[in-house]
Amino acid sequence: MTFRTATLGLAIAALGTTAFALELDSVKTRVLNGLEGPSGPKNISNQPIANAPLAEEGLSQISGYNLRTRSWNISGDTGIVPIHSHVDRPAIVFTLTGEIFEYRSDAAERIRHSAGGLSLEEGDVTHWWLNEGPEDVRLIAFDVFNAPGEAVVADTPAQQDFDLPDQSGAVLELLGLVDIEGHYDGEKGDGLALSAYRAVIEPGGVLPSFVAAGEPLQVWVWDGVVTEHRSDSDTPVTLAAEEGTHLGGGAQAYWQNLGDAPAVLFFGVVEPITETEGVPQVGVQAHHAGQ
Repeated sequence: MTFRTATLGLAIAALGTTAFALELDSVKTRVLNGLEGPSGPKNISNQPIANAPLAEEGLSQISGYNLRTRSWNISGDTGIVPIHSHVDRPAIVFTLTGEIFEYRSDAAERIRHSAGGLSLEEGDVTHWWLNEGPEDVRLIAFDVFNAPGEAVVADTPAQQDFDLPDQSGAVLELLGLVDIEGHYDGEKGDGLALSAYRAVIEPGGVLPSFVAAGEPLQVWVWDGVVTEHRSDSDTPVTLAAEEGTHLGGGAQAYWQNLGDAPAVLFFGVVEPITETEGVPQVGVQAHHAGQ
């Protein structure tokens, strides 16, 4: 089986031209943070994968917020993600297939993202996306957003007895992260990061969970099939391509590839930023805020 994802080392994410392929006077627009962009979507859809309150993980420093995972399809022939702000929503977006342009308030030129490209939405960035090519574009997106309702901070349950196997036949890579505390200028999210990882599990391989209690994780399978074994369930679950789950409450898990082809998984995690210190970030960025 051929991976649908690009090899990270060969991924392309480069600056494009300043010219707009889309004539903005042909659509309704608005201006946010000094950037003009389309105010409405066109030819896009998203599939919710997981959405869970962070307060239930005992994370008082970001109570009232949720961790969310969604997969996106932006159709060819001028698919548009409308202009929006990330001032209260740190996010990480990874391009799975196709080529798409991002217009950002902190970049003088539009940015071309190809398969393997990474975009970090941090600080007060405002942006919008345009697919001007004939092929659909697939994205996987992780974000932390302000969820309405009462914020009740729960105690993280004690870890149940569960034997994690050793990692074998699997490679886990840190794509990139957003410093949540930095995003909010120290007002919330003390010491936390939103991180995105990619794993490839070979046939017969096993990947054990890499987080501890109070570090919620959401997993999404992009290619292949894995069996998920969890400490909070007696019954393993089979996850096929484009399926995912949330792992929280102090639970542990491992993912086992019992198929005959490699499996590709993506993870969104809220974890202490100290857990990522010294870990190389391999996601290919065309632009990073402040550069």
